[in-house]
Order: sequence, then C-alpha cells, then structure tokens
Amino acid sequence: MATARGCGSHAADNVRTWGAAAMELKWLDDYIALIETGSFSAAAARRHVSQPAFSRRIQMLEDWLGVTLIDRTRKPLQFTAVAKDNQLGFRSLVARIYEFRAVLKSESLDSAGITIAAQHTLAAAYVPGFLARLRHLDPDQNFRIRSENRADSVAMLMRGEAEILITYDTPQSPCNVPEQLARRHVLGQDDLMLVACPALHKDLSKTAEGGRVPMLCFPPDSFFGQVVRAEVLPELMRRQQVVVRCVSEFAMALRELALVGQGAAWLPASLIQDDLARKSLLPLGRLGHSVRMDIVVFFAVLPGDRGDNLQRSFELLRGDSTRPPGAAVDRARRLPRGKRPSARAARRQDRA
Repeated sequence: MATARGCGSHAADNVRTWGAAAMELKWLDDYIALIETGSFSAAAARRHVSQPAFSRRIQMLEDWLGVTLIDRTRKPLQFTAVAKDNQLGFRSLVARIYEFRAVLKSESLDSAGITIAAQHTLAAAYVPGFLARLRHLDPDQNFRIRSENRADSVAMLMRGEAEILITYDTPQSPCNVPEQLARRHVLGQDDLMLVACPALHKDLSKTAEGGRVPMLCFPPDSFFGQVVRAEVLPELMRRQQVVVRCVSEFAMALRELALVGQGAAWLPASLIQDDLARKSLLPLGRLGHSVRMDIVVFFAVLPGDRGDNLQRSFELLRGDSTRPPGAAVDRARRLPRGKRPSARAARRQDRA
C-alpha cells in the first residue's frame, strides 16, 4: 500500500514525467469524470464516448500506472484503496496541467499585454470596474493585474514593470510620479472611515473623554498608516486612551477583525460599503472624522506603438462622459445607510 500511495503522491509533483509518457490527458479527464459521477455510464455520457470505449480508456490508464483503480469484482462501482487514497492527487495533477497550459498560452499571446499595478484595496474593490471600462475602450487588449502595497506598485510603474498604476493619492502623501514618466488622472474619491461593529459602536458612543478605545491599526510605514497618523489619529490619542489591539498592512484583515468586535478601524469606504449598508459596521464620527483620498490612475509615457496605444486609452478614459468606476463609492456615501446599494449592484449601475 505504501508503494502505491507514494506513486500517487509523487505523480502530482512530476508533470514533466507524465507529459513525456504515452499516457493521454483525456484518460485523466475520464477518471476525474468517473470519480465525480460514480458511474461508468454517466461518466461516459459526460465525456461523449460509448461506455465500452470509456472502459477501455480507464483500463489503459490503469495499465500505464501499473495499479488497479476500479474493483471490478464488486457492484455498484467501487474504487480500490489506492484510488481512494489518491483522488486528491489526481485532481491536483489535472488542475496543474491545465493551469500550466493556460500560463503558456497567456505568455504566447501578443506581447503588447498591459500590466496594471494596483494598491491592494483598490485591486479588490475598484479595479474590476475599471478593467471593464478599459475593455470597453479596447476589447482586444490583454491585461495582467498586479496587487501590491502603494510603494511597490508605484515602484513598478517607475521601473517600467507596469504600464498603468491605480492607487490612492492625498496632498499629505502624494505619489510623486514625475510628469515625464506618466500621465495622471483622478478617477474618483474614497474615504477612510472610522468604523466599529454594532456592539463596540454602542460602547464607544458612550465613552467619556479619556476612556479606552480599542483600535485596529495599519503599520506606521504603510500608506494608510501614514494617512491616519497625519490626519486623524493624533487628535484621537489626545482625547482618548488608544489601545492598539492589532496591526496589519491589509485592510481586508482589519475589516474582518472589526466585524467580530476586536476594535475600531479606519477603513476605505469602497471596501466596507456593503457592511455599512447591512449595518454590520457603523461610523464612529464622534471619535474621528473621515479622510478624503483621491483614486488616481497613471498611464506610462512610452515610445512607439505601445505608447501611442496607452495615450489613446488615456485620452478616451479621461474624455469618457460615463460615470467613473468610483462613482459607486461616492453614491454609497451620499445615500442614507439603509438605502445604499450593494457593491455588486453599484458596479452594475456603473457599467450601465
């Protein structure tokens, strides 16, 4: 049994060996279909082959592996012990083969693909709508999204590793991308809002001056950490006893902690608009005001056809009269909390 199990586990780590063998990928696809349907007839129908042909292909897979996968002495269909032990390995192997093929195909496409570097929070909450807009302007263009912290995403643009940068910008913490390297355009605005879950919000709403305020914070050297410390945190610390419960550079992580009552946090409105609409997070304007941030895009200035295409996309984007993707953030901020649309509904309206 140990030998057979080793065979299955090593198979998932040796794609090149499998690819060099006489085995066909369709045999693995057949076997996965058999696992998922639990029936030769159903699996054959899914694979659009006759049942006898399907059975022969499963036997050829067994012959190549040198192990028996199906216990043919028992009815209904029964898998052998080695087959059961290695089902995850088979699935993983097939997934990796197709993923590898997809990567190769992607890399073989037109080398004029555009890399978009985006600040982490914007990559999750904003870039999908922006990308849909770019595809509307140029349906044939290929894109690759790189999610980074702001310093790294700006550096990617400056080093020529990305052609488009989407990030936050404030007067106190500007990106400082030289005009000769990239064209800048403001896409919309977002707010860093101090929020807490309902239970904590109720307690903090009654906290007297000098009372304890549990906080979830960004690191001082991160962009959000710099903005909060420059704009709002010192004022809060002068009035209240701030207790830092957790520090993380990821807004999504602090959001999850805020939702379960671990502390209050300044979070981007674009990230928490659904939470605000459901009232699972509530604003704490009494303790700290919001900080307005610009959502900006930079298009690299490049020579040749590549640069001309970027310039054309930039001009079309800047001159487009439709609402920018960030309008969902502004619209959610203006509406009463109970009437704010969900993030999905807002994005659908933006694309309309």
